[in-house]
Amino acid sequence: KDKEGKEKDKRTVNGHLFTPVSSVQATQCSQCNKALNAKEAFHCTRKSTSLTPFLSFFLFLSFFLSFFLSFFLSFFLSVMLLVKNADHGSCCCLRYLSQSTDSLNRTNQVTESMESLTDEGTEMMDGQLMGEFEAEVKELEADSWSFSVDQQYLQQLDRELVKRQDVIYELMQTEMHHIRTLRIMSEVYSKGLQKEVQLEAQTLERLFPVLDELLEIHTQHLLRLLERKRESQLEGGGLEGGFIINRIGDILVSQFSGSNAESMKRVYGRFCSRHNEAVHFYKELLTKEKRFKAFIKVRPSLQLGIPECILLVTQRITKYPVLFQRLLQHTKVGEDDYDDLTDAVRLVKEVIAAVDGKVNEHEKKRRLKEFHSRMDSKSIMMMKSGQMFAREDLLRRRLFHDGALQLKNSQGRLKDVHALLLSDVLVFLQEKDQKYVFALLDQRSTVISLQKLIVREVANEERGLFLITAGIEKPEMMEVLASSKEERNTWMQLIQGAMQSM
Repeated sequence: KDKEGKEKDKRTVNGHLFTPVSSVQATQCSQCNKALNAKEAFHCTRKSTSLTPFLSFFLFLSFFLSFFLSFFLSFFLSVMLLVKNADHGSCCCLRYLSQSTDSLNRTNQVTESMESLTDEGTEMMDGQLMGEFEAEVKELEADSWSFSVDQQYLQQLDRELVKRQDVIYELMQTEMHHIRTLRIMSEVYSKGLQKEVQLEAQTLERLFPVLDELLEIHTQHLLRLLERKRESQLEGGGLEGGFIINRIGDILVSQFSGSNAESMKRVYGRFCSRHNEAVHFYKELLTKEKRFKAFIKVRPSLQLGIPECILLVTQRITKYPVLFQRLLQHTKVGEDDYDDLTDAVRLVKEVIAAVDGKVNEHEKKRRLKEFHSRMDSKSIMMMKSGQMFAREDLLRRRLFHDGALQLKNSQGRLKDVHALLLSDVLVFLQEKDQKYVFALLDQRSTVISLQKLIVREVANEERGLFLITAGIEKPEMMEVLASSKEERNTWMQLIQGAMQSM
């Protein structure tokens, strides 16, 4: 009986009643058409429970409707959540975003997104990073001054006055962000690398040039701005819902004139000049130093990496003219601040021009070293005066300009050369075996002194110019061709300028 019960249980599974298939009934399966090969096989003897067409359609329709209902419900909830977050300004990547909608031509749009300096990890560090500015950080969290004051108070104010206060607020807010970036570089990266990776001070200076001086300059500037804000709050103590900063231009003039301006020129000149070198050095350390790579890897919560920090600091100074110009735009002529803001716009542009000059000078020094390193050490040229000019003589001079030109020989053939306009000579080089050597041209010297040099246009060739060496027994003339008339004019102006500065 037990055996018969077990056999019955085996034949009854999930509502099916299986019975053995005899070899007479079928030689292949009715479902998959495979041969049974005399093996033990079973088939269900109960009637098919397949669905009727009407029932199948009904179930399909039910599934279809339930799927789309759940889809639209989830979509609706997502939209509502997004709107709610936007209304309350709770999106982290918007809270610390720079409010500036203008930019100078050289300010990259990518860096605007980098101004989002906060995520879940770094927000927890703000108390330690900002220290004495922690209270001010909270006061400057709103997207604009207009959102930080009572709306009834706001409606009583002139529209231009509101816009002016928004720009002042933005100036303070972005200055706060800038200090935060500098402190991430100092407290998190520089001190962390010194302590955990044992990087030397010289190595850290290559990564973060003049970091301490930058931090001091901007900390003092922010302190002056915040002091003016507190003074205005005290003066407007009787006003319910807000306050007005009536004067800011004097602080800006002070920051970009006198000794402060000289400090800005020197410090930003050095930092910006070494921007590319610092980023390249960072990549080199990341590739070669395992401990450095491990240090960077264990800080995933810091979305603001070292290259991003360097870029933000480099570009900060270019944003001041835009902010100052907008302040001036919303200040009426005749008001106390108008003259100061006019001066501030001029002064900050002078500082930026000086920084650009230092960056340009540093780049030319780097390029001159590059030409020196690529020159054949055996290459030497005798000048018309009889003086020998060798590879090492390049580094004893300043590079004013360089570029591709062509020299015409006595047969009228053109030779491709690379010209270096130095502080007292014009040098023509040619490539040979992936190195530079002094160009050869009809046994003539291709290192030409700028002393008493005469530069003239070629009458029948708009791309050409003549270089005539005067003041010697046998003057020589060399015909040079640029790529265009404009390029020819540029070379003529630069050569004449170098001659005048001798």
